[in-house]
Amino acid sequence: MENNPFSSPKPGPSSAIDPLDVELSLLLSPVEFETYDIPDLNFEIGDDELYGILTESNDSILDEWTNEKYDEANIDAALQDADSRNEVENSQEDNSPDESSSWFPGNPDSMVELPFTGTSGILTPHQMAEKTPLDYFFLFLNGQIIDLIINCTNKNGNKLKSAAVATHSRFTRWADITLIEFRCFLGILLLMGTIKLNRMADYWSNHYLFCLSPRQFMSRDKFYLILRALSVQRNERNESLFKVKDLIDLFNDSINAIYYPVKELTIDESLILWKGRLAFRQYLKGKAHKYGVKLYILADANGIILKIHVYAGSKDQLVGGRNHVKKVIKLLMQKYLDKGHALYLDNFYTSVGIADELLDKNTYVTGTLRPNRVGNPALVKNTPLSLGESCIAHNNKKIVVTKWKDKREILFISTEHKSNYEGTTSRRVRTVKFKPAVQARYNKYMRAIDRHDQLLSYYCCEHKTLRWYKKVIIHIIQICLVNG
Repeated sequence: MENNPFSSPKPGPSSAIDPLDVELSLLLSPVEFETYDIPDLNFEIGDDELYGILTESNDSILDEWTNEKYDEANIDAALQDADSRNEVENSQEDNSPDESSSWFPGNPDSMVELPFTGTSGILTPHQMAEKTPLDYFFLFLNGQIIDLIINCTNKNGNKLKSAAVATHSRFTRWADITLIEFRCFLGILLLMGTIKLNRMADYWSNHYLFCLSPRQFMSRDKFYLILRALSVQRNERNESLFKVKDLIDLFNDSINAIYYPVKELTIDESLILWKGRLAFRQYLKGKAHKYGVKLYILADANGIILKIHVYAGSKDQLVGGRNHVKKVIKLLMQKYLDKGHALYLDNFYTSVGIADELLDKNTYVTGTLRPNRVGNPALVKNTPLSLGESCIAHNNKKIVVTKWKDKREILFISTEHKSNYEGTTSRRVRTVKFKPAVQARYNKYMRAIDRHDQLLSYYCCEHKTLRWYKKVIIHIIQICLVNG
């Protein structure tokens, strides 16, 4: 046992003399010790300084001293930094149950109350009492938009006419269209969305199985000429996006002058089908079409589209590059901040940082949340759940993060709603099911844009074409129809 190398050492004096141990013994022991002469130390250290070094455990300063680079000013600064870090850590421990975060378990006592200062509805210059549905359609597809389409189409038609060199070219018979002709062209487009035929020429067929009315109002060749020359580009630009930019800007400005939304708003993406070549063609896995032109859309709870932005890819001058999500929200919500609106988002946009920033601008945020977002509370992230259970956490700014397990675990974030359970029923299943309140509100208000896309799909007027911007133009006309 005496030769066992793993046995505990016996107490007793050590044969090696450690200068630091001797100095520490002099300071801390109440008994008077006889000091040793230590030839290895070539400098003198005060008792107060040595005690401060030992208590703060500053290894970097000890290394400097042993290398004979003693500097009193640097040591005092380092000790002050250590004291300040300790004060910050102590303050965090006092204000939070978790040393590494400022999140508290459960719902807060009360949520932040933001008054809604907007007045919803059609704005005062427009008198729409006792108006027909057609009047509401032309309220959104107003005279400015129609003039833009007619003027640009005539300009493009004359350009194609001058470029037509073949004797039998169709565009040699081009003549500028009038307002009446454009409205007739528009009516035939909408009819094609209601009555579906495989070929566009069949709408003018004389066969007894067709016998449709378009040929009574406009010839087939005239319709083809207008559709070929259709344009909304005022000035020639090389960039593809400028083929529709004038129409998008005019649509957004018109909505601001016509209608003010309700409190609940939502931001989501929409996709116009396009499988041809296009520099900013996008792929969205969750959409029905998958490939096409991506639109960022702001809508209210009634399903009315308020603002549209055509996404031009990573080189988009307005929202491309770093902080893409923040740029999209800032662009679409520019005129609706600081008015008490409640914004509903999906997990592509939401984060604790976004919710915090919008709350400072008097705007609520509610939406689903991705589990790997920066700033998520560790308490919610690391808590396993059983079916029907939830885990809730909130911070000092009353931002509530909820993880709830139904078929799978779902995370929600909200600055407006708590996560108290409430009974809900669906249209198909009449049994009462209890869910967190934040999920019930999200399901109610987030579906506005999807509902709008659903209504568009029932009477789709878009046909196959070799030019993507024509699909966008017809899509904007259909949006005006659904808004009306």
